[in-house]
Amino acid sequence: MPKTLNIAVIGAGTMAQAVHLPVLRRRWDRFTVTALVEHSPRRRRESSEVWGVTEEKRYESVADLITAVRAKDVAVDAALLSTDGLHVSDLLQLMRRGIPVLVEPPLGFSAEEIAEVADFERMTGRRLVMMAYPQQYDESVIALGDRIAAKDVRMIDHEVLMPASQPLFGWAHVTTSAYDLPTDVRSTRRKALQAAVEAGAGEGATQRDRDLYVKGLLTGVAHQAAVVERAYGPLSKVVAVRHWPKGVIPGSIEILAELENGAPVRLVWHYLPFAPEYSERVEVLSARKRVDVTLPAPSLGDRRSAISLREKSAGAVTTTSTTATMGAAEAMWEAFHAFVDRGAKPIMGAEEARLQVIMMRDVLASIVEADGRTLDPDPEPESDSEVEAETESEVGTETEVGTDSEVGTETQPDVAAEREPEAEPGAADPVVTADPVPPADPAPLADPAPVAEPEPVTEPVPVTDAVPLEDVSFPAREPGADEPGVQEPAVNEPGIDEPGAEQRGVDEPAVDEPIAEEQPTRSLPTLPTDEVDVWNLDQDSRPREGDR
Repeated sequence: MPKTLNIAVIGAGTMAQAVHLPVLRRRWDRFTVTALVEHSPRRRRESSEVWGVTEEKRYESVADLITAVRAKDVAVDAALLSTDGLHVSDLLQLMRRGIPVLVEPPLGFSAEEIAEVADFERMTGRRLVMMAYPQQYDESVIALGDRIAAKDVRMIDHEVLMPASQPLFGWAHVTTSAYDLPTDVRSTRRKALQAAVEAGAGEGATQRDRDLYVKGLLTGVAHQAAVVERAYGPLSKVVAVRHWPKGVIPGSIEILAELENGAPVRLVWHYLPFAPEYSERVEVLSARKRVDVTLPAPSLGDRRSAISLREKSAGAVTTTSTTATMGAAEAMWEAFHAFVDRGAKPIMGAEEARLQVIMMRDVLASIVEADGRTLDPDPEPESDSEVEAETESEVGTETEVGTDSEVGTETQPDVAAEREPEAEPGAADPVVTADPVPPADPAPLADPAPVAEPEPVTEPVPVTDAVPLEDVSFPAREPGADEPGVQEPAVNEPGIDEPGAEQRGVDEPAVDEPIAEEQPTRSLPTLPTDEVDVWNLDQDSRPREGDR
């Protein structure tokens, strides 16, 4: 006779009360509920009274359960993890005690989160996690591969119509949601869950994106992918994704994918809150056959799936229909019994769940990209202090280079003055005069007569008069409003002359040119901070398509 397993039910939510606990009660020959863990006092009390769990077997947390197991106050062979939030922390505590766990999906919200569980299994060399996808163990789904082999598949079409919770769980009289937790506890749990979802969906995801990721993909489309994987293997590639109506969450999702052999797969998931009932249909086509499978909701434990095969043989079309002998949820618990008792390999464990989350994340990214957005975080705009610091560093670099150029500019006029001793009309040369002067007589240099004339430059500065700035081949640049009209050298573009510079020679008077000695130190114009702020405000305030 098979061993009767002692089961600890962790989380007395909707799925536990509507799907799992009815099966555990019906299969009393295989399972016994020896402990119930629920953080809400009200739900813990009410659900324990309904399902016959004595008060000393009720626990507030998984840590309290582990303490009782260590003290041998309660016997636990396996556990059902069906909490309404994060699973990984509680799951690792159970796994460290060597307790196999049936986990209600999703196992986690990101690949990194689930990798902690998969790495622990690899480290211990024992598989302790089995994902609770009931339809993977349904007799009709298992028979799909027998009716049409994977190599003969022409097309797989899987469609689900999901109504609101009433048609699914209204008959189960589920205990109401728990709102009797302290405010700080509820806030802490909500923030932890939000952080996990944000890590899985991406920092650039909006709240609508995160809702679609959890409510539409991880709890909807992921179930369909698990059914197809059970019959024909995992999806190897996602070809196209579509989500509609725009702005409705979770709405309808359509995915076109391929199996490893290239056979196309179409998954369609509709959330229609006012639909009268749940509907799930799988159609598989080959060159000669057509197979249709209808799957009831797992919560409707008394209903059975059916498979219908239509094929042409000897010129006649024949139809063969078969109904499953066991409900999907009950078949799943039978498989979990074999997993715990005999070590049978689960269809989907921690590593398979990690790969599935990666695929759902890629599907979400495709939906967001079709909306003209991305899940990557927006680049943070530089603050005013960072912009000013960067500008000052550039100014320092430009000033050093400009100083070297100015040194060269100052040395060249001396050479030019020696080569061309001619002075401008009306101005006297302080070095070479019209009449030779003996070296011992410094009178011509002490009192330069041309200074008093109004037409030439007011001060005798030979450097400026000798060589104009254009002869140094500086690039053309319009002076700023706060800069003098001196053409500064460009470091990265040497040798580029200003247009028309060859027409202005040395003999042209430089009346409008400023004196070189009075040139201010060149400074790079600082980027106005108000322009940066306006740019940032436009970027932040611009409405995104997904938030409308």
